[in-house]
Amino acid sequence: MALDAEWGGRPFGDLHVSTIRCDEQTVIRSPAMIRSDSCADVLVCVVTDGVVQIEQAGRQAVVADGAFALLDLGAPFVFHSPSTFGQVVVRVPGERVAARIPGLADRCTGRAFDAGAGSTAIVGRLLTDIAGQDLPTATAAPFAASVIEMLSAAVLDAGVGNEPLDGHRAQDMARVQRVIADHLHDADLTLPDVAHLSGMSLRAVQKLAKGVGATPSDWLYGARIERAKHLLRTTGDPVSVICEQVGFRDLSHFGRVFRRQTGTSPGRYRAQEM
Repeated sequence: MALDAEWGGRPFGDLHVSTIRCDEQTVIRSPAMIRSDSCADVLVCVVTDGVVQIEQAGRQAVVADGAFALLDLGAPFVFHSPSTFGQVVVRVPGERVAARIPGLADRCTGRAFDAGAGSTAIVGRLLTDIAGQDLPTATAAPFAASVIEMLSAAVLDAGVGNEPLDGHRAQDMARVQRVIADHLHDADLTLPDVAHLSGMSLRAVQKLAKGVGATPSDWLYGARIERAKHLLRTTGDPVSVICEQVGFRDLSHFGRVFRRQTGTSPGRYRAQEM
């Protein structure tokens, strides 16, 4: 039986936006596919019609009625729709999201984000809206940057793996994560620096982190290791260069932190992912 499908896609700043309508479909991204295409971008799938089932990171979710899900192209997943469906798919540079959402792959993929109300509903509608817009390149670029910030803030606001945050705390957390993401390369960056650049006191940042069962150091090192994982998967740069790119002066310190967070060394991680 022939596959009946409609597809249209185009760049939107740093993003790529596609509109898809298709019959029943199953897509399996296997380890072999990942080895042949080591891209670690993130897909944001907004289901506009029908029902889609996804599976990644040991989790399964049903996505429908304007809800969206995140799929990490750097890890295996299954995407299945039992009948005709429509969706908007936004491809986001993996490092841009991973640096803003600690534990992205471990906590956020393979989950559905509600379209009923709140920040995730706003983001779902926004992504659907931009799929129908054709903005000049100079305008699309800053819009795309704002979309990444809003997506990251909405996912944090949803409190995946933690209690949902109220609006003010979600904004504060998003601001701290943005500062960390923008300064990961700076080996001199300290926690007081993060607090100052976020317009907050160190005590306030510590309290914010404690509210979600973490510390500011967890956020800083977590973002650095997420960025390092992305670079190990998608570049051929030596480990020593990646160490510097994510703000570590000492290669042995980088190795210890990387092993503590991933259970393996940077070199072995790269070998497993290639």
